[in-house]
Amino acid sequence: MNRINLRNIGPAILLAVIIFFSACNKTEFLPDPEGEKVPFQSEATKTVDELLAASAAKLYYTAWQKSNIKNILSAKGAKVLFTVFAPDDAAMEAAGLNRSAINAMPVAELDSLMMFYTTVGAVTMEELKSRSDNFMLKSMLQRPGLYVKFYEGNPTGSWTYDLYYYRHYVAVKGDELLINGKSTGKINYSPAINGGLYVIGKTLQRPVKTILEVLKADGRFTMFVESQRLADELYIETMATAMEPLYGYKPSPEEVMQAASGRLFYESGWGINKPIYEGYIGPNITVSTLFAPTDEAFHKAGFQSVADVLKLNERGNVRFDEDYYTPRGGYPMDTVFSYHRNWGRINQSETAGGDKANGNATVFYGNVLSPVLNEYMVNLGGNPPIEYGYKMPFMFSTSNNRVQMQIKGSDYPAATVTETDINTLNGPIHVVDQLFIPKGFKLK
Repeated sequence: MNRINLRNIGPAILLAVIIFFSACNKTEFLPDPEGEKVPFQSEATKTVDELLAASAAKLYYTAWQKSNIKNILSAKGAKVLFTVFAPDDAAMEAAGLNRSAINAMPVAELDSLMMFYTTVGAVTMEELKSRSDNFMLKSMLQRPGLYVKFYEGNPTGSWTYDLYYYRHYVAVKGDELLINGKSTGKINYSPAINGGLYVIGKTLQRPVKTILEVLKADGRFTMFVESQRLADELYIETMATAMEPLYGYKPSPEEVMQAASGRLFYESGWGINKPIYEGYIGPNITVSTLFAPTDEAFHKAGFQSVADVLKLNERGNVRFDEDYYTPRGGYPMDTVFSYHRNWGRINQSETAGGDKANGNATVFYGNVLSPVLNEYMVNLGGNPPIEYGYKMPFMFSTSNNRVQMQIKGSDYPAATVTETDINTLNGPIHVVDQLFIPKGFKLK
């Protein structure tokens, strides 16, 4: 095998290679390095505990001491490294976590807090500086009842799902440490003989709502949410009516949705999926990125109300194929919404047998929304050959220090990302001021 001489590779190509292999390694789902051998770090002379005690994170250390985190870490093995991102005293005070509040907190609550800020494995400053993308770190804190697509397996030995752990997407920009797209202040890192410590200037938001819950509560995205909800109601009713003569009864909405599994339904991917049967445990949440258009974005496109969107959808061709016993067709706006919700995968190519390339990691916080993503492979791998890979459908650019996005080849205006990094259980929401409309799409 010929060796690749990295000296002969241009910076842009090298950057693309790094991102490509980061995606192929699916860094969204890193396994716990159980039993990892502790490497020798010549500059490290103290443990994480000792570093915390002498740091500017004394309130955090008070919570650390009161919690069971030491026992939790010990249970993972004496040779396991871990990294702590500890908010300093000013950040803890700003979040209402003063000494009296910490002393009043139940131990179980403190355990959760400590695990949220702790990740298994050493994350050095040099490693972060060497990366052009965000480094996904899986915290030690699990969210019960949520399961993601399997990659590493789970404690039951089943290879059908992974447990949901809160994640932090970490990067370095200049002398600042960014977590989930936001600056946490200047880098304050100390290596430890059993891992490392970052003292950060802000507390981290632990998401408690899904994308759908955030959208509904916000108030700026009424047309985006309601036009899809009502379109789904119409789709289900139309399909159930068409299926009734063949089934001998009118199928329930759940039966219609199961039959039309290829459709991106209203709640799919931005909520928590209902169990497919009683007692089912399996993937029930999707972690990705959403680009949410405001009501004003709809107005700019000529839609003054949800009724206008539904009127356009009347051009759709929703039917039940009696020959193949399967739902067919959809609505025009399904294409537009697919770009906002699912990277335009509605247009992803498939083999003659219906196979599509597997999805790569698509969690991108605001600090990496840039032209470097323009050649990113959104889908690659699996059964289909490489030519069935699906490349990023957007062109990213920057104007006046603001990110702009446009579907490749579209003659419609580019959208500006007006707000980034609204954190949810499903991943980040970025707000855009235009609808993503592909070339040739007719609005009238």
